[in-house]
Amino acid sequence: MVLPYLKPSDVLSYLLVNEPWILLGGLKCGGGAEDLLKSFWRLYKLQHGSHEVFKMESDNTICLARTIPILLHGDGGRTQKKQPLEVVSLLPLLGVNTFEKALKCSCPKTETYSGKHGLSDPMVQRLNHQNHSYLTHFLLFAFPSKRFRLTPGLLQSMLEAVSKDLGNVCRNGIRMGDAVYNVAVVGMTGDLEYHAKIGLLTRSYQNVGRRNFLPICPECLAGDIRYPFEDVSSNPLWKQSLYRSPPWSQPPPFRFIPFEDWNSGAASRFFMRDTFHIFRLGIARNFIGSTIVLFCWNGVFDSDGDSLALGNRLIRAWSSFMLWCDTQKVSPSGLRSFSKEKLHMPTTGSFPWLGCKGSDSIIILKWLRFLSGLHGALDPSSRVFPLTFKAADNGLQFQSVHRHGIWLKPDCRDRIRRNAKDFVQTYAWLADYALQNGWQLYAMVPKIHAMDHIRVCLEQSSQNQYTLNPAIADCSMSEDFIGRVSRQSRRISYVQIVENTLLAYKVKARFVLQRFKKRKRDR
Repeated sequence: MVLPYLKPSDVLSYLLVNEPWILLGGLKCGGGAEDLLKSFWRLYKLQHGSHEVFKMESDNTICLARTIPILLHGDGGRTQKKQPLEVVSLLPLLGVNTFEKALKCSCPKTETYSGKHGLSDPMVQRLNHQNHSYLTHFLLFAFPSKRFRLTPGLLQSMLEAVSKDLGNVCRNGIRMGDAVYNVAVVGMTGDLEYHAKIGLLTRSYQNVGRRNFLPICPECLAGDIRYPFEDVSSNPLWKQSLYRSPPWSQPPPFRFIPFEDWNSGAASRFFMRDTFHIFRLGIARNFIGSTIVLFCWNGVFDSDGDSLALGNRLIRAWSSFMLWCDTQKVSPSGLRSFSKEKLHMPTTGSFPWLGCKGSDSIIILKWLRFLSGLHGALDPSSRVFPLTFKAADNGLQFQSVHRHGIWLKPDCRDRIRRNAKDFVQTYAWLADYALQNGWQLYAMVPKIHAMDHIRVCLEQSSQNQYTLNPAIADCSMSEDFIGRVSRQSRRISYVQIVENTLLAYKVKARFVLQRFKKRKRDR
């Protein structure tokens, strides 16, 4: 069968010819953009020196000053008839707002990210997490998987076609006048579920809950009986097994892209850790659900004569939360109550977690931090409130990754590393406290291990002057892109949904681009 898609080479050629600033950090082709690219690759080599791009550069196959770093992203959306929609796109890594208003981080030693330091300064390079998602993501294909259920392996075939074309661009480049521009794929972003599906992973979160001890991490052997994935100590045993073996029995469809030896364990770095799904849509929701239930059981929301049933206590917890929201002038966007159903807690033998949006996770964490500080002051002998305050505070402080550029200075890196470390370790202490009291709270899930991986990765870069920001793989903007493409697919005829979705996307993307350029001219 034939399924239409947008070839990466065509997308990149169009952008380089017509809108090169989208790929080059807001700059035109020329000396300034080359300084920016050289600066990026000089530092990236210290972070990931075994990437194939550096071998190609040493063989004079490519020029790093004209090699554009990009990412891939994939996830599932929802189209008509509630069918799943497979959406894959490419993302320029360099943010287009290089010369926008200076960005200052909130670290104790404040750093400023702006274009005033010169294009060879790493502090110039900004994350590509602002503006419309159609300016940061470029669709390659989208199709409803259930419609083609009689064609098994279609998604893998599409990914293979995209990878072959992208591999050709990486090696041979795109000619722009007298210059040739190459691209290099730094990795694939997305959640753990999508990575497990498209990466043909034999080591993934899906191994949790089996009778045997099976590895659950693509990058290490955590989950094996010798390397507990719940180990969040300062020197966990699973560090010894990093990149020891590949997490697949056969290489994934991305094997045509120059990255690493796809038969080595280091190739697992292709699937990057997404801070959005790991924290805000991940372990933060486990922490929130368990902490709300723990506070209910500790009588935080009780008064004399109140019912002690959990359902009634959750109603009073929601009233407390809404009162706090009124005083702070904030409101949740997707929540209307706390209940055992929303906490996925049909019985007291279930580990609770709250189903909410990522933005709501942040609001509730602030409320829990406030409650923990308040009741901790009222009851200094309590073990619970200092721990919940510390976890909530460090989880919120970890969000400062978005207040930095692509590269972190040592003080900023160390602060984010401490936030991640303190959160996962405090979460583990709370899990141990709950276990000692016979409560089913604070489940040790694979995402606690994934967050600890972020901490270990930052530690391993402690000798470098600059460290790659883990937020480069954050999927907050990607979720918006998936939602927009899905909504467009629901507004068109289902008869030729694949062709029409691509056409609707191109029309919409053109209008978004024109409006953005007009606003820039009017400033």
